[in-house]
Amino acid sequence: MSTILNVTDSLSESAGGLSHATLNLAVSTSKHLPDHRLIVLSHQDSTEVDSDLIECPANLAIEKVECFRNSYFPFSLGLYKKILDFQPDLIHLRGLWRQSSFACLKWKKEHPDLKLIVQPAGMLEPWARKRNGLSKRFYYSLFESRLFQACDAIHATSIAEADNLIAMGLPSEKMFIIEEGIYIPSLSSSNRIDRSPDKAATKQLLFLSRIHPKKGIELLLNAIALLRPQNWTCKIVGMGSLSYERILKKRVQRLGLENIVFFEGPLYGQKKAAMFRDSDAFVLPTYSENFGIAIAEAMSWGLPVITTTGTPWSALSDPSMGWYIKPNVNDLSYALFCLFSKDNHELNAMGERCRSFVESNFSWNTVGERMARKYVSLIGY
Repeated sequence: MSTILNVTDSLSESAGGLSHATLNLAVSTSKHLPDHRLIVLSHQDSTEVDSDLIECPANLAIEKVECFRNSYFPFSLGLYKKILDFQPDLIHLRGLWRQSSFACLKWKKEHPDLKLIVQPAGMLEPWARKRNGLSKRFYYSLFESRLFQACDAIHATSIAEADNLIAMGLPSEKMFIIEEGIYIPSLSSSNRIDRSPDKAATKQLLFLSRIHPKKGIELLLNAIALLRPQNWTCKIVGMGSLSYERILKKRVQRLGLENIVFFEGPLYGQKKAAMFRDSDAFVLPTYSENFGIAIAEAMSWGLPVITTTGTPWSALSDPSMGWYIKPNVNDLSYALFCLFSKDNHELNAMGERCRSFVESNFSWNTVGERMARKYVSLIGY
């Protein structure tokens, strides 16, 4: 029996889609590797997503290590010892810029015959690199670049991310692409989205992601201010810094959007599902995403989607499913205008096509099977 260790900084909701994807990938992959042991290792944090885990395969363990949690560089004295205690045959590092990079690099240097996969998880996308650009360039050249030199494989979640990584100079021969997955909700009669003709006149546009400047929320507010729709509201759901959220709320007041735009805070579990169920469309006007798991989630709930060329979701350039636009106010305003002009029948048809698309291409069962094959090919047994 081999041991496969997934290492990430945090399984908190505040880590965004990466925490959910890390856990879901481990669950789905372990089902396809019943004769192997899989472990997810992270620093302890608050509001961790594994607390909602309903089913945990017998060959999967979730381990936490105590740490000094802070917004700059969470640190644990026991992280590396934990890694050694598990005696992994393969490590899959998910995410950069944290202590786990140092620990995994040290492990690989001391165990050159064992296998290391590094997943940047969007943290080397051009937009992300520009933020704190000087310090990131220094840190990358000093530390993270050595991690990519030492590793056996690099995991990208889209062709666009792989192209960006190769353009940075990372070796194409180490690169492989496996997308993130999505659990497809059962839309029974009790939770099916109600877009019948007699539904209330006001429709709901949903933004659900991290509250962060890269997500394009300011673009969204400016575009809505230009249109001022009479029969739509916009719900903004997610976790982020309180200071940035205060900036956004002040902008809502300044633009006079208090009766259109509402901040709902972070939602989890059934409350999050209810928000998807009660919405009529989804928007993520982001500047940069390596995958964009929230887009896949929205599509799985049968919502037409507006997103940008900063994501790999070019499938949404098909007007029968949504809009795939450049991240600027003009293009976003036009897409919103077209959306706000759709009737319930058109929204239903678009949403059904979106749901069928993700069901065919991004189920966690399919993604887990592909990752299981990759692990086995690297380990060799």
